[in-house]
Amino acid sequence: MQTIKIIYGTGGGNTQLVCEQIQKFIAENSEFSEFNVILERAELADITQVNNSDVLILACPTYGEGILEPACFNPFFRKIQSVDFTNKKVAVIGLGDPKYGLDYCLESANILEKFFKDKQANIVVHGLRIAKSPIPLLDTMVKKWTEKLLVKLTALSQT
Repeated sequence: MQTIKIIYGTGGGNTQLVCEQIQKFIAENSEFSEFNVILERAELADITQVNNSDVLILACPTYGEGILEPACFNPFFRKIQSVDFTNKKVAVIGLGDPKYGLDYCLESANILEKFFKDKQANIVVHGLRIAKSPIPLLDTMVKKWTEKLLVKLTALSQT
């Protein structure tokens, strides 16, 4: 069984909701029974265990004009700067509010993808980016992204 660890920061709960929906979708679909999802809040994550999974997903909302969620996720992110992610299978989830302008509202996903590229990680799929309330997108956009991720992971495990 492949383990997918999702470490997320959340302020208002939207990022947590998306992560829980991904976990639920995978658990309810026998087609993807080879995957187990573990959710961890960033402020509770054990830095020494951050790489103890087959796949790591970092999920974070964007605050203000393009910064990582400051209270919970940013302290975690600072701590993982020295972790080796070379060839680690990863993905990112970024949420944002368009009231801060389209140039900034999804910057968390860009920051996380750049971090993983710089660390020479294996970014499995383009990050999930949601620039509004995720609630109407849970059964559409979030589900499609999750399916794409799992199909790609399945293909990678067969090579």
